[in-house]
Amino acid sequence: MKQFNQVDHEEMTMNDVLEFTNFSLPSVNDIVEGVVVRVSNQEVTVDIGGATEGTIYLNELTLDKVESAKDVVKVGDTIKAMAKKVDDEQILLSRRALLEYQRFQDLKVAYEKGETLEGRVIRTVKGGLIVNIGMDAFLPTNMVDVDFVTDLEQYVGQKMLVRIVEFNPRNKRIKVSRKIVVAEQLKVAREDQYSTLAVGDIVTGKVVRLEKFGAFVRFGALEGLVHISEISHLPVEKVEDALTVNQEVSAKVIKVEGTKIQLSIKAVLPTPFEQFVQVHHENEVLEGTVVRLTEFGAFVELAKGVEGLVHLSELSWDHKAKLEEVVSEGQKVQVRIILLDKKHNRIGLSLKKVEQDPWQTFSHKVGDVICGTVTNMTDLGAFIKVAPYIEGLCHFTEASWNPNKKLASLVSVNEEVEVKIISLDVKKHRLGLSLRAVKENPWNTVTLKVGDVITGKVESMNDRGAFVAIEEDVIGFLPANQITEKRINRVEDVLSVGEVVEVKVMRFEPKQAKLELSIRRIKEDAEREEFNKYMKEQEQAETETLGDLFGDALKNLLK
Repeated sequence: MKQFNQVDHEEMTMNDVLEFTNFSLPSVNDIVEGVVVRVSNQEVTVDIGGATEGTIYLNELTLDKVESAKDVVKVGDTIKAMAKKVDDEQILLSRRALLEYQRFQDLKVAYEKGETLEGRVIRTVKGGLIVNIGMDAFLPTNMVDVDFVTDLEQYVGQKMLVRIVEFNPRNKRIKVSRKIVVAEQLKVAREDQYSTLAVGDIVTGKVVRLEKFGAFVRFGALEGLVHISEISHLPVEKVEDALTVNQEVSAKVIKVEGTKIQLSIKAVLPTPFEQFVQVHHENEVLEGTVVRLTEFGAFVELAKGVEGLVHLSELSWDHKAKLEEVVSEGQKVQVRIILLDKKHNRIGLSLKKVEQDPWQTFSHKVGDVICGTVTNMTDLGAFIKVAPYIEGLCHFTEASWNPNKKLASLVSVNEEVEVKIISLDVKKHRLGLSLRAVKENPWNTVTLKVGDVITGKVESMNDRGAFVAIEEDVIGFLPANQITEKRINRVEDVLSVGEVVEVKVMRFEPKQAKLELSIRRIKEDAEREEFNKYMKEQEQAETETLGDLFGDALKNLLK
């Protein structure tokens, strides 16, 4: 400190004398004002009047951390400071104490006015954070955010907006809240965001809470509920199995009712079917699990949430196979994709087409004679199995060259027969067979002509007449009115099955396998022939008698 006896009396002015005369030393805690006269890295010397100087050390110069006092003040600056020590040796000043006091007063005003302040998190402490807002303040954990925070370390070093909620001037303790500021910000943002929110909007947010019935997602300032049924396209038993708190998700707004917002996560996700068709294609063979049987086929699960139908017609190349005999629920099967209907989300599957189509490898052709086993008899004809999974139809008209022979009289179920292929359609899986074509058509070899009188055996009869076998499978029809010239009521009255009869060919059309016969015409022809013979004999007799008469008369005239 400057001493009066150290001053050069010759250099003093009247003002200097008056200053020394009137000056009194400050007391501790007095606020003094002075001019900076010297600045070093660690201290500042301030002329506070009365030829007296005070010293401010670097740690008392500012509230900020600095390396040198020169970074804060310079010679000639006028500053205020608080006297911390005053004695005969020195006057120690503190600008920091004054700044703290002034800042404390400013914070008091901010508290009273409810102002929002910016602070920096210094460190974590038990129960909360220390935030510097000009002075260190305590931020309790439950006031950090609107949601409970477990990780406080994430805030260290960060700036944040807070509001003073408790201010104690006696012990200079300050408590702040960030939660109040965030809540107010959310309210304003919520109102702005809600005014533009519409059903169908896609939002991105974080899961903030899990419940048994769903999850709450915060997007921006708003919160919406994702019901458990809207989390995934697949069934979700427990919400926590599908979502976690703080997980970022995208969702679609599906309902806005008052302040309640309903969201759907699955609405923005591709469906299992859409995912499936991106990686699979028609004709691909996959493994699946039979999940249920219906009257029209079996449903097979190919992936989670993806099922395809195996129609009854696609179960087996054996068209008689029954559903329960081929598959059962829970069974693993190989299936071929035969239809991917992206428009209607349908998948058609085939069990039988995993194997090669047996019709494609069927080695026979039209005209071949092959063996087979009768599997079924219908009004249409006989179905005959000629190879694994291949059946053909022998129409009843192809049973025999004899049109009167019934198919049922020729073959029976499980009987092995020889047949000839008469038609083959591999694409449509149709095979035409013939029993009669195995043998040569006897109608092409029989030598008959109209008018021939031949011998045959009565094979059968009906109300219209009798069927007479001329040769094997060559059957002629003998109408009832051609049996005798007399009218008959029952054919059986004049003929019997097995009876050998002589008949005359009245009509013969081998291409149509038609042969019409008559017994009556034989008798009539015989009678006509007899009559003609008689008439001829009569003519000859009459000629001879007249000759004799005329001869005798002529002889008499000549005499």
